[in-house]
Amino acid sequence: NPTVAPYADSGQVRLRIAAQSADKNEALSRISGVEKEVRRRLGHHVYGKNEETLEMAIGRLLARRGLTLAVAESVTGGLICHRITGVPGSSKYFKMGMVAYHPEVKISTLGLPPGVVHREGSVNEEVASGMAESVRLLAGATLGLATTGFAGPDGGTCNEPVGAVYMGLSHKKAGTITEKAIFSGSRDRIKVFAAQRALYLLYHFLIEPGKNRG
Repeated sequence: NPTVAPYADSGQVRLRIAAQSADKNEALSRISGVEKEVRRRLGHHVYGKNEETLEMAIGRLLARRGLTLAVAESVTGGLICHRITGVPGSSKYFKMGMVAYHPEVKISTLGLPPGVVHREGSVNEEVASGMAESVRLLAGATLGLATTGFAGPDGGTCNEPVGAVYMGLSHKKAGTITEKAIFSGSRDRIKVFAAQRALYLLYHFLIEPGKNRG
């Protein structure tokens, strides 16, 4: 007393802290002490409290620093934009989003080299980084976020199987970074996990110590 119960869900873990006491203030005090210890141990992995979501935490950071965001999605099919625009006031920092699903759109609209786009079915590091940078420049935003991958059940290549997802994040001063992940499960599950991981990539960039980037 108190107890800490973990609940795994869609690429994140929720922790429920509960305490028993005849006095409400005493119970809250016990919970507060455990919460501080949880935060001390987990550090930046804790991004919200109560009903605060990852996209809410990202929105708070973007708004506080006067940063703007643009998103180009392929494998996630608009899930990232949906989550970001679900936050009230997101128009202050979200400039535009697009689903560049077909390879030819990645070439004609985002200006990616055909040779890069047609390699490994458009699922590679260069496509992710190129999409992120291009959508940032197209929108005139501070940050560009992008995803490309194979959600299945068909598709995939010898080098990039179903579940392989590349995420790209472009910043006007810090350059572009990419990350690869391989998820398993149904098509919907892979899309949900890919969107969550891409948002976490953005969140981690925003909270990186000593890099309050404008």
